[in-house]
Amino acid sequence: MNKEFRAEWTALGYSEHMGSAEVVRPPESNVRRVYYLTSTEYAISNIALGRIKVSRFSDLNDPFELLALRGNDAQVRNFGRLLRDEYDRTTGLICFSTNWISPPLWSHYASRHHGICLGFDIPRANLAEVVYQESRVRDHLSDKSWPPSELSFELRAKLATTKFEEWAYESEARMLFPLETVAKAGGLYFKDFATDLKLAEVILGPLCDIPLARIRSLVSALHPAAVTFRSRLAWHSFSVVPMESTVDW
Repeated sequence: MNKEFRAEWTALGYSEHMGSAEVVRPPESNVRRVYYLTSTEYAISNIALGRIKVSRFSDLNDPFELLALRGNDAQVRNFGRLLRDEYDRTTGLICFSTNWISPPLWSHYASRHHGICLGFDIPRANLAEVVYQESRVRDHLSDKSWPPSELSFELRAKLATTKFEEWAYESEARMLFPLETVAKAGGLYFKDFATDLKLAEVILGPLCDIPLARIRSLVSALHPAAVTFRSRLAWHSFSVVPMESTVDW
């Protein structure tokens, strides 16, 4: 284990359980390392094409996205629907996790541990961390909140980042941006890798059957600053951790 790396991660405010802290040097202090878990097929495409698919709120798997306001009257229900429609027309997002050691993350998003995790460095100012809570948001909708385009920035940000506490295992951080700022292809939107979305780590899942050498060759050719290694199931905890023998020190 690399105590120096762990100390650097801790100094930047990351959790002491940060999986990559054992084997990878952390990013600069104004940057946050976040993770995107997906299938091998999509991960290889992301790496090769240097881009990642952009989602919209209606694509996400939580039916309460943007609907966190508490209320049983028609105004609140209509407000949530119109707000989601507005976001779908104007706003894209990419959802990341702030860590990758949770087995449910690999099960739900990375083909049941057969997939790949991509680690990105993103300016801290460009990320919004999701807040998990037991109860829905209490806020009075005044006439100034209608239509949703007149919603205050504070309430808009709260609704875009509030989820039920049982989603907390995702430890999610979101990158939101206008759809007009990203490329569109075949009816889908994509954000290119760049200084605000820099590939830093490629982590093969514990059950990923793609040869490490193949992925490492692709990554080193296109993203030479990124580190590639394989993960394994931990021996003393319910976690996914780096396979130290595959880390190219």
